[in-house]
Amino acid sequence: MNSAYSLFARLSSRSKYSNAIRTTGLLFGGVAIIASVLLAACKPEGEPLQILWTNDTHGFFMPVYHAEFTEVDSYAQTAATEGKVGGYAQIAGLVKKLKEGIWERRTLFVDGGDTFDGSPVAQLTRGDAVIPVLNAMGYDAMVPGNRDFAWSKDDFLRVTGNISFPVVCANLQDSGTGAYVFPRYIVKNVGGLKVAIIGITSPLAGNTAGFQVLGGSLPAAFAIEDDISALAADIRAQEDPDLVVVLSHMGFFQDQKFASRSTGIDVIVGAHTHHNVYESPVVPNADGSRQVIVVQAGSHGKFLGKLELWIKDKKVVDYDNEIVRVSTKYLKENHVKPDKKVQDLADEAYAPFKAMLDEVIGKTSTVIERRGDTQSTMSNFMTDALSEVFNTDTSTFFGIRYGSSMIPGEITVGDVWNMVSPNIGNNGVYVFTQTGTQIKSTINSGLNTEYGPDPYNWGGGDVTRYSNHVKYTFNVTAPNNQHLVDLSITTATAEVVPLVQGGVDVPANLARTFTFVATRGTAAQQVPNTTSVDELVAYIKSKGTISPKIDDRAVQLDNGPSNIADWPI
Repeated sequence: MNSAYSLFARLSSRSKYSNAIRTTGLLFGGVAIIASVLLAACKPEGEPLQILWTNDTHGFFMPVYHAEFTEVDSYAQTAATEGKVGGYAQIAGLVKKLKEGIWERRTLFVDGGDTFDGSPVAQLTRGDAVIPVLNAMGYDAMVPGNRDFAWSKDDFLRVTGNISFPVVCANLQDSGTGAYVFPRYIVKNVGGLKVAIIGITSPLAGNTAGFQVLGGSLPAAFAIEDDISALAADIRAQEDPDLVVVLSHMGFFQDQKFASRSTGIDVIVGAHTHHNVYESPVVPNADGSRQVIVVQAGSHGKFLGKLELWIKDKKVVDYDNEIVRVSTKYLKENHVKPDKKVQDLADEAYAPFKAMLDEVIGKTSTVIERRGDTQSTMSNFMTDALSEVFNTDTSTFFGIRYGSSMIPGEITVGDVWNMVSPNIGNNGVYVFTQTGTQIKSTINSGLNTEYGPDPYNWGGGDVTRYSNHVKYTFNVTAPNNQHLVDLSITTATAEVVPLVQGGVDVPANLARTFTFVATRGTAAQQVPNTTSVDELVAYIKSKGTISPKIDDRAVQLDNGPSNIADWPI
């Protein structure tokens, strides 16, 4: 909004400013009343609608610490100031607060997926423990995310079958019958407005046995704009909605491309890439008939997304978006109380695992976080530790983006479950060999999908991690498969082996074989009678205190943009 209304709407909708207006009214004889009059006078045309949403909570139904890569050096102070973030009871209390006033019957509350897999309790129960808590939240709809397919087809159908509100997905089919697994869309009456909600899940969901997504593999699985445009046209013809919303788990930049190549859509509420979208981009659609608002609200419940819309003649005529920090500090300052029913259910879900997960096994003197394009303190610790324990040339770990953070202080068994993410790799330890060519190819593939020119080729994760025995430098602005400048591996016997020098391959060394340890692999590679969690717990106990840091194992040389979480940068 760029009007006087924008100022007063923002002032009236945020408690700290509402208090200021009330105080000003008391001190200066009715200024608050004048503000209220101006607020009413400047109100945009059209009917108001508020969309609240969560995305990528990853089963963290209790509050957690969560640091972005860019704040690894400052997050300990941030955490000391604001406390933990997220938690379903806290989110539910904030939703209740934001539904007050004109939004009481004009609010749509949705979830963008990656909801059942991530937290230790979610992993240990294959998502089941999350469902009673989720059902108490008051959601109107959700779309499944790629990590919601972490287990078998039967597990997925059991968990989603126990959800008490609609699951929508327009691009997920049963691979045996071709039938759509969920309704492709629903229509909700929200305060007299008809709102159509279309769900689109991540193409990565198609990797799950028993399911397939429209388009098949990347990038075709994203390129279903014509199909969804036709669906939106049918909905408009048959349902005559005031607004068409896509609830997407495709990714922030993928959503923007999709918006530009589709028609009939007004808003995309996004997920998957964990972007903190402070100012939503507005994308002209394929025929120029609509300006598509694209939003996302981070991950792990640290933000609640809020989009206020004004709708006239079946088009959005004005809007305002915000991601609201779900922190202990913010809720206290704004007099928001956690929802007791949701809190009781969350406590009940956590109780069976509390004694095991809360066992203290050591300490960290640094912030341990997951996110980062090419490295993070969490993955640096894990790969270095496992390589040391198994005396291999190096160790590898996949570039996932979910997992809560640890601040300086105690480390628990639950923290290790959170690091390992045992649903990928079955909590095993795997020892195997790879050639230098395979190492180079894996890094190149990650850099291509992280920095390549077409977001439809991006899977949504970060570059595969390695222990500090693998070191490389790279340029993000280089063409695909030409990002690497230097790449070397230091073997377990301390021999430094260059694989790429000055952008030129060293063929003899690329043909060499190196030993690896990892948290996933083939059955033949699995070390018997051991688990990743047990090995890391024992390692932390033996060290007492760990201090993982960002180092020179992966160094960006140019000034090209990193795919960091904040938008705009």
